[in-house]
Amino acid sequence: MATVDTAQRGVVSVADDRARGLSLTVMLLVLVAALFTSGLDGPAGWIVLAAGLLIGLPHGAVDHLVPGWVLGRPLPRQTFTMVVAGYIAVAAAAFALFAFQPVLAAALFLVVSVGHFGAGDVEIHEAQTGRRLRGRPSAVLAFGLPAIALPIAIHPDAVTPVLAGLAPSLTALTAPGVRVALLAFTVIAVGTTAVIALADGRGRVALDLLVLVAVFAVAPPLIAFAAYFGCWHAARHIGRLLTLDPANREDLARGRLARPLLRFAGSAAGPTAISVAVLAGLWWGAGGVEGLVAAHLGLLLALTMPHVAVVSWLDRRRGAHRSDARQVPA
Repeated sequence: MATVDTAQRGVVSVADDRARGLSLTVMLLVLVAALFTSGLDGPAGWIVLAAGLLIGLPHGAVDHLVPGWVLGRPLPRQTFTMVVAGYIAVAAAAFALFAFQPVLAAALFLVVSVGHFGAGDVEIHEAQTGRRLRGRPSAVLAFGLPAIALPIAIHPDAVTPVLAGLAPSLTALTAPGVRVALLAFTVIAVGTTAVIALADGRGRVALDLLVLVAVFAVAPPLIAFAAYFGCWHAARHIGRLLTLDPANREDLARGRLARPLLRFAGSAAGPTAISVAVLAGLWWGAGGVEGLVAAHLGLLLALTMPHVAVVSWLDRRRGAHRSDARQVPA
């Protein structure tokens, strides 16, 4: 199978490389601060977590435009309306499930998040070379588990209030046996993927994994997740979105990001404002930053399900045009 052509890879790289550089810089700063200062401890973590979740909201705000970008033409009005209606319906169903079956919804949310986070990072690395990662299922787990499993396994006291905010019964995940299993599973997935990546000459993959594991092992989990969600996962996904919008191709080919980012901001502003308004309504009467986080997690759970559906569809289409890992590393 043919790899992506040089011009297209250049368009992909300028956005993905900048996003990856930003995410690595922020996470390394968090790691350094955690190792050499005590300023990340205490109640401030809740404020930073709320801020990180808010910063990350826009990355899913243009999902309704993605099908048209991928297909290379605007969707017919009726089709576009059906896409938007379906998106809202799935989000509403997820929120209803969370309201009436919180344990089931929260457990599903955590599992889906591992797959979604992991697939996002794997997609970044595959898009930059046009080749699939060898051992892809392990790679998805290796990139997805640190943000979810390591805080529970290593910092149970700090994450217990967050789990309780999702569903009180989820605090059972902090039991010693569960924590050991989560830690072992994460180490195996990360180790396997790192070894395969280094053998294939893909040092970037191993470096990203090392940074993720170090940050979530050392930094306070609320701070680590805020930085991860807002400046790693969301930033990298926005980098992917910039390459999808046909209006950005000339700017990206010339290494210009300002106008693509402004286009994205304009497209994302309306849906993001609606999400923030809904969040404010959910938070009304909850009180305190912990109430804000709990409300935000409920909204995030609802929005995650249709967002994952759109991104999974996008990944499948891209994967159909990507060469496999048996090709010589680029």
